[in-house]
Amino acid sequence: MDTTLPTITSPTDLKALPPEQLPALAEKIRATLIETLSETGGHLGPNLGVVELTIAMHRVFDTPKDKFVFDVAHQGYVHKMLTGRWDKIHTIRQYEGLNGFLLRSESEHDCYGAGHARSLVDLCLRR
Repeated sequence: MDTTLPTITSPTDLKALPPEQLPALAEKIRATLIETLSETGGHLGPNLGVVELTIAMHRVFDTPKDKFVFDVAHQGYVHKMLTGRWDKIHTIRQYEGLNGFLLRSESEHDCYGAGHARSLVDLCLRR
């Protein structure tokens, strides 16, 4: 069993991983999404589709300085896991748990709080 995911508490930790560990990390993220969302409900498909993309974005860019705008904010579950919220992912969309969308008050790495795309670039640039 891959134990890399629990060591990722920020994008800095992700950047420190050697490239050969990234496929196992992506597999663990997918397994976590499937296991969690089968219990809590949530946006499985949009998140399964952006696992490698989100890993790559966090290895290249520096949030919160660099702003990420997802097509729809419910593609942000992987982003949440890679920005120190993996241990709370089982609470997503639950009372007092993680929000199902990106939320500025939840993390400095979320540059907007919206359920669906709408002038998000403008929102991010204003911050």
